[in-house]
Amino acid sequence: MNKTRWAYWFWVIFLLPVLASAQKIDSMMSVYAESFPQEKIHVHFDKNVYIPGETIWFKSYLFTGTDLSPISKNFYAEFSDGNGNLIQKKIAPLYESTASGNFEIPYDFKGNRIHFRAYTAWMLNFDTTLLFEKDIPILGGRDSAAALQAPSEPIFQIFPEGGEMITGVENSIAFKATDAYGLPIRVEGVVKDASGKNILDFSSTHDGMGKFMISPDKGDTFYALWKDEKGKERRTDFPAVKESGVALRVMGGNKKAYFSVARSADDSHQFDKVTIIAHMNQQLVYKAIVNLKDNFMSGGAIPTDQLPAGVLQITLFSTNNLPLAERVIFIKNQNFDFASQVHVLSKNLGKRAKNEIEIDVPDTVSSNLSISITDADADGDKPYQDNIVSRLLLTGELHGYVHNPAYYFTNASDSLAQQLDLVMLTHGWRKFKWEQLARGKTPVIKYPVENYLSIRADVFGVDPGRIASDEAVNVILQRKDSSSQMYGVPRTKGGRFEVSGLRFYDTAKAYYQFNVNRKLASEYAVVFSNGLLPVVKKTKPSPLLNSGWSGMDSMIVRRNKFIAEEFAKIRPFDDNKVKTLAAVTVTGRQKTALQKLDEQYASGLFSGGDSYNFDLANDLVAAAYPDIFTYLQGKVAGLMITVNGPNVGMQWRGSPVSVFLNEMPVDVQQLKTQSVSDIAYVKVFRPGSGLGFGGGANGSIAVYTKKGQKRDDATFKGLDKGIVIGYSVVREFYSPDYSQINDLNTTEDVRSTLYWKPYVLLDKNTPKTTIQFYNNDISRRLRIVLEGVNSDGKLTRVEKIVQ
Repeated sequence: MNKTRWAYWFWVIFLLPVLASAQKIDSMMSVYAESFPQEKIHVHFDKNVYIPGETIWFKSYLFTGTDLSPISKNFYAEFSDGNGNLIQKKIAPLYESTASGNFEIPYDFKGNRIHFRAYTAWMLNFDTTLLFEKDIPILGGRDSAAALQAPSEPIFQIFPEGGEMITGVENSIAFKATDAYGLPIRVEGVVKDASGKNILDFSSTHDGMGKFMISPDKGDTFYALWKDEKGKERRTDFPAVKESGVALRVMGGNKKAYFSVARSADDSHQFDKVTIIAHMNQQLVYKAIVNLKDNFMSGGAIPTDQLPAGVLQITLFSTNNLPLAERVIFIKNQNFDFASQVHVLSKNLGKRAKNEIEIDVPDTVSSNLSISITDADADGDKPYQDNIVSRLLLTGELHGYVHNPAYYFTNASDSLAQQLDLVMLTHGWRKFKWEQLARGKTPVIKYPVENYLSIRADVFGVDPGRIASDEAVNVILQRKDSSSQMYGVPRTKGGRFEVSGLRFYDTAKAYYQFNVNRKLASEYAVVFSNGLLPVVKKTKPSPLLNSGWSGMDSMIVRRNKFIAEEFAKIRPFDDNKVKTLAAVTVTGRQKTALQKLDEQYASGLFSGGDSYNFDLANDLVAAAYPDIFTYLQGKVAGLMITVNGPNVGMQWRGSPVSVFLNEMPVDVQQLKTQSVSDIAYVKVFRPGSGLGFGGGANGSIAVYTKKGQKRDDATFKGLDKGIVIGYSVVREFYSPDYSQINDLNTTEDVRSTLYWKPYVLLDKNTPKTTIQFYNNDISRRLRIVLEGVNSDGKLTRVEKIVQ
């Protein structure tokens, strides 16, 4: 992917020289951008509302700035109840900056919400209030009715633009009124001074927000008397007015953001010169020196037409590098998305009727998408809730709850831009700790970047000096399916034995032997671990986030109550081991040998897909080939393979092809040494698979070695054994094929999620794909949601109602 460095403008107002201290801020920001890039996450869920017993399906997208993040390789997801008690933790590998998973809500779950938190280990080094968090409504539980009643006490907050009110200067004041859940309420009121004199009237103009101007004199204090929607009057005091300081005001415009800087009259010349900088995604994009020596007010314009869409932070500094005022604005350039389309090819909303849709991305860049199809009447109608666009451009950069964030991306009108600016005025924050930055102090990295799973071996009870410096451990890792692979695990500087970059699911047995002193295993305790973050059983209970509990449509509640009752009828069949709808087997076509091999060997992104598949286990002549590359020569159209002695050349469309051994990336030379007689299955993915170089745009080869029959530990006689925990097991979404199911199945089908596919991978050679699915017994309106990214980091989202 091509990285874009935005133009860096250096404007000097009145041609003043740049201060050396300001240059230090510049250099430290560069250090932060290069060494401490910030990640952010969006998660696409299959639907909005769930009931006990259902499965939550999700896919995550990881970004840094405007690009897909190549930093982290592990994704963490925590599911907790409303009291902060951890229910389950899911850990998944990140492929091309995305991961997927699922969580089964317990049948006996009594709460009204599940709190979801997602992050990478690297994100924990920085502001953890910016982790992805969401409260997922659970209806049909015992406590769900109580969730619909919002607390009674509203909240009224006052936000001076720039951060503080300054004496003798016209100040812009924003305000926000919410209920205790953070949901907006309408208010009106009056501002009074200390004597009770009316200064001005105000009222909210959009989602409980509004703004007004006020010019305080020395010694002034203010308070607001305001009434909520019920007419009850309350009082909120203004923040104290500073007698000396600088006020910052910013107004968005066409291709520019205009700013004005005003200082108090009595400042002892400490604000004669101030520096203004603007940065976005940790990149400095503007800097100027503002001269206030002879004028109490000055201003300028920040060019914005070449910036990406997103949050721009503007900060004023004193000559001592102290932040004086700060403001965030939103740059709404239309350069963040790419076109995608969902076409309904065949619609039939009858019971268990077949439907067909087409996904079309008319672009030459490879795309990575996820799609959900749900019962629209059970899922709830929330068109403006947070989605991939609003999350990665807006809410992922701000503290606190933003109501209906997707609304601000529905059009480009001036009125909507003004409403969005109210959000920015009431959600200002500091991404950098400027005082530490000025001193050259960098963040303490407690959680280093993770490279997938590790095999870690710690030896306890032995003096480290007794372990030879060249000691290593040979480990044979045997997975659940009995496949095994050998690793040489070296000793690190800290004395631990560790190798990283592994990917496997569930648990694995680690048979091991020390190279130098083999008695270490028998005389001391050797403990294996996987290098992942430990499980925290209890977290701080969070307030309801992104909830929408208040005023939830009673129709949605009734619909989910009905589905919950039907689920309760189905459950006894599960308990008695009777096959229910979710376990109905297809009685029609028998699976081919290649399909069986794919189920046996491939997992995650490697399963299924658009690929050439080869069954070497049953190919009698395969073992006669010297290596797998010679075997594949001429068997795959478009894949050019040349083998010249130990050297292998391999290209698809003139670009390198990725190679994997048992779903782990390896180099070509390593794979060439693999005996063909030990290979069971090979998949050659066409360009656009999503695996390897450039998101799989150039094709990939996945080689699987033979899995032995179920064997006991006698195979590893003489070796000691440990256990290593792998990634969370991911279920495959079940979508029934009613054309193949016989009439004996009489169980009511009340699935509210009809289809979920976390990976829809398209490119210029495969710009379209079709999806077939079957309706349930009750749905008459369907919601289709398609989200995703392309390899340039651009975003897409389509929502369609079928009825």
